[in-house]
Amino acid sequence: MINADAQTVSPIEAIGKIRAQNPAASVLLVCKHPPDARSMAIEHGLQDLIDIRFEDHIALAVRREHQTLQLRRDVARLKRQLDEAEERSNLLVQSSRDAIAYVHEGMYLNTNQAYLDLFGHESVDEIDGLPIMDMIDADSRGRFKAALRKVDENGKHIEEFGCVTSEGKSFNARMEFSTASIDGESCTQVMIRDQAQSLALQKRIEELTSKDPQTGFFNRQSFMERLEALIGTQPKSARSYALVQLSITNYPAMREACGFGCAEQMLVEAASVLAATATRAHTLARFGDHDFMILCGDDEPALEVAERCLHNLRGHAFKSIKDAPLKPSYSIGVTKADKGTEITAHELINRSCRATGIARLDGDNKVVFFNDQIPGDTRHLAEADAAVVRLIDHALANDGFRLKYQPIVSLQGDTREHYSVYLRLTDESGRELVPDVFLSPARDASRLAEVDRWVVRNAIRELASHRRDGKKVVFYIILSRAGIEDDSMLLWIVDCLREFRAKGSWLVFQFREGDLRHSLVPAKELVNGLRKVNCKISVSNVTDYDATDSLLQHLDVDVVRLSPELMRDLTNDTQKQEKMAVINQLLQEAGYKTIASGVEDAGSLAILWNVGVNYIQGYFLQEPSSTITFSEEHEA
Repeated sequence: MINADAQTVSPIEAIGKIRAQNPAASVLLVCKHPPDARSMAIEHGLQDLIDIRFEDHIALAVRREHQTLQLRRDVARLKRQLDEAEERSNLLVQSSRDAIAYVHEGMYLNTNQAYLDLFGHESVDEIDGLPIMDMIDADSRGRFKAALRKVDENGKHIEEFGCVTSEGKSFNARMEFSTASIDGESCTQVMIRDQAQSLALQKRIEELTSKDPQTGFFNRQSFMERLEALIGTQPKSARSYALVQLSITNYPAMREACGFGCAEQMLVEAASVLAATATRAHTLARFGDHDFMILCGDDEPALEVAERCLHNLRGHAFKSIKDAPLKPSYSIGVTKADKGTEITAHELINRSCRATGIARLDGDNKVVFFNDQIPGDTRHLAEADAAVVRLIDHALANDGFRLKYQPIVSLQGDTREHYSVYLRLTDESGRELVPDVFLSPARDASRLAEVDRWVVRNAIRELASHRRDGKKVVFYIILSRAGIEDDSMLLWIVDCLREFRAKGSWLVFQFREGDLRHSLVPAKELVNGLRKVNCKISVSNVTDYDATDSLLQHLDVDVVRLSPELMRDLTNDTQKQEKMAVINQLLQEAGYKTIASGVEDAGSLAILWNVGVNYIQGYFLQEPSSTITFSEEHEA
């Protein structure tokens, strides 16, 4: 900072000395009459000219220039890091056994030695000025040009082409295209991987990705792929298959009592017992955190396999938990697909899960068999409810459910399309039954978790279809209390995301407040798992902020759905309007988005607009529909 009014050194002399020491230095000029010094300040490129009496202005200018200095230093540091990264990248490219070339407008910019060797050249000078098309077989050139266009559009592309060496020898190469830059110039990277290395690596990767690292069994995804391949090749099975599902029922309690390490070691010991019990004809998998699957052929009754596994596990002295206050208990479900039965892999899994659930309800160390002849225990239900359960079983086996979608409309400018997903059950006459009719019998007959799995899979499939069409659709999927407590639900959701190539960020999983309070421990585990795959979380039926706040402190929640109870007679009840406004304000200040559900009239809509809720939903906007096309009648 230079004082132009100082008598000892002239401003121009001071500026010269500063520039000599640091040409990039920021210089501020202060004086009593800034207009007199304006020409000098402009001529010498000073950063600011300030009246010396305006101390606040001086302070702001100093802070600004200090921030600018920091930014310049950051830019210089990042530039050095970028140069170093590019240098390391170039060294890696040059030393890579994969053949790599950089191309701009069809001409080579750079290659590594592996690329030159592959095409029979000794140095990069030999291809200087040559188009890459000279090394592509004539029959592949049209596709190669199209591939270069695709990488410009999509950023990446992989395709196989016929290639020609400098000696005229032909070979096929699988090329990987990606966007890149050299010295700031945009270009395309072309990579041909070293096949010998790739095959060995691929074999190792397949081994790692198909097996559970702790037990050595097939993992869930790999087991499902094998089961689908086995059953999918013949819709009506030419032989019989059976599944034995074994769950360590009290594993969460053991992990709490013994510690994570001991519990994990106990699980590995249990797996070794199962491996010793099974035969070479059996396929074993770790299907969940503490669930195992055994796929049996028709050479041995599956019930005998299940009983033998249970006997050996109960008789095993677990070294890892010998001093533990708890001993492991088991629930085993068995299901069978008889020869000639038409069944899918997912349905077979659903049946084994249902049988395991019934075994868990029956008590510790139980084996339950389930098949078409034994559809489930409904003897404790009234006849009407038992009939509904039979409808549910038929719907699960034959896709007899229907999904409905109701729009959730943003009042804050969110451009994505949000929809709540609802379920309907069709009876023998094709009439649709609402959840109030069938959810209670489903709960009493231990079918709710299975119904949740059906909804999750079919909703994700529908969502992925719309996303492929370019629609910014978000689905809100409701999970029941049984779904929260189902240990395999998270893995089921992840499998469905993978199967339909969907993203977790497209989904919001919704839980009722009462269900979360009842099952807080498994809810926290499920929510944390969903968070890891980028799903969002919603809590519904909220009527009081203070009561809900204590719950929300335990869970990572994004959206709070206010109870329809708050909407009843909202236009005439000023106290309810005030309560709605207070709850909404507190929730939003705490970082939550809010949804007002049950909007039934225009008067309520006007009030909600003033309250400032983020989203609204209700029959006034649109009733649940079989499609996700929103009627524009009420959009204004």
